[in-house]
Amino acid sequence: MKQWMTKWLAASLLCLTALTGSAIYWLQSGQSAAQQEHAALVQAAKMKVNEPLLYLERYMLEIESKGHQDELGRLSRSIEADILAVALNGSVLYDSSGEQGSAYNPRMLLPYDRITGDEASELYTASYPVVDERTDVQVGNAVFTMSRSSLSPSLPVSSILKDKPYMLPVALAIVMASLLLLMSWMFRSRVMRPLLKLQEHSEFILKGNYKQKAEHLKQDEIGELYAVFDQMRAEIQHLDTRRMEQDKSRKELITNISHDLKTPLTTVKAYIEAIREGVCPDMESVMAYIDVMKTTTDKMSRLTEDLLLHALQELGQISVHLQEQYSRAMLEDIVRPIAHYARSTGVAFHEPAAFPNVLIHADAQRLEQVIGNLVMNALKHTKAGDAISFEMERIADDLAITIADTGTGISPEDMPFIFERYYQGRSNEAASAQPTDGSGLGLSICKYIVEAHNGTISFRSVRGEGTRFTFTLPVL
Repeated sequence: MKQWMTKWLAASLLCLTALTGSAIYWLQSGQSAAQQEHAALVQAAKMKVNEPLLYLERYMLEIESKGHQDELGRLSRSIEADILAVALNGSVLYDSSGEQGSAYNPRMLLPYDRITGDEASELYTASYPVVDERTDVQVGNAVFTMSRSSLSPSLPVSSILKDKPYMLPVALAIVMASLLLLMSWMFRSRVMRPLLKLQEHSEFILKGNYKQKAEHLKQDEIGELYAVFDQMRAEIQHLDTRRMEQDKSRKELITNISHDLKTPLTTVKAYIEAIREGVCPDMESVMAYIDVMKTTTDKMSRLTEDLLLHALQELGQISVHLQEQYSRAMLEDIVRPIAHYARSTGVAFHEPAAFPNVLIHADAQRLEQVIGNLVMNALKHTKAGDAISFEMERIADDLAITIADTGTGISPEDMPFIFERYYQGRSNEAASAQPTDGSGLGLSICKYIVEAHNGTISFRSVRGEGTRFTFTLPVL
């Protein structure tokens, strides 16, 4: 587009320059033509009056005699011009027009060899000095009045010297006007029309119609604008689809959690009623009922905690209070009860022989939620006989914490989405140490808390071999 505009502007400037030059040439030619025409008229007049002028030079002193008057009349008729003979003192000696004037100011007859006239009447006047041929002394002046046609009837000076020069500026003006009109048409077709079409696509997007693709065939600046615009449209369409999916997942989450909370509550209520009615014959049966109720209430507690953290996360209000503390005591207090619970499910839990003792900024309560969620997530994908390991090491300026398991692993199709809210991967394994139902919020909350600690979280998983989650905490 820039090259195209440059070419058209260059062509227009070239035409404008040529038009200006031709206009200057035309003006100069017009002046030159006028000068040439005047010179031609002067020369023609000089040739025309040559004979009567010679006659006056010969007989000027006797011009008042009737014979000379008649001869001058004949010469006047032959050259088709009026002859006026004036003495040096301004007195009129002869006037072929018959209009005898008393006297003329000799200064009015100067300068000589000039021709003056009226363009409207086409009458021209030329004055010449009359020099006596015998004494070479000026004895008077001769004034000749003649018509333009009698001077140069066969010389169309005006059409040759005046009419033709302006044809070039006119032609150039027509060419330049054509170029500008063509440029205007090209601008409308190549710029304005695509932009108006792009405006229509914008209105489609405003109305929520994201399926109308914006396409432009030419690979120019407008084409690049269309490509970026269509990328934006596709991104908006993707975000809208994701939003709709999240709304659907949120509704399903609320339904599932409502069901998941209602079922344990019903179970707890039934067991309580059974105990109250004396169904349990001994204390051992009562304790068995209490263990079932505890497991059920633990599940309800986890669901409630996830739901609360999710609500706080959406509001941006998950409070993370970082405090400067050493890692060993804090992590030992977190891992010890989690390890005991994991072993109670029949899964081996391996702890590090020694916990690194480094100074970090951390919120112990939130880190307990991260580690607990990762371990519970590992338990969902393991079964009795599998193992979960808790590893820690210092890497450069970070403390890296890893929870690895030897369970079923994560399906490749689930990997891009596991940190997204509401997403729940589908396990193909029927048996696991922990039920696979959940809210789909745990890993999203873990990511939020780790990033609030200025750390990162990542994972590596092989289907059928297990999964490793690693998160880092900056060391002070």
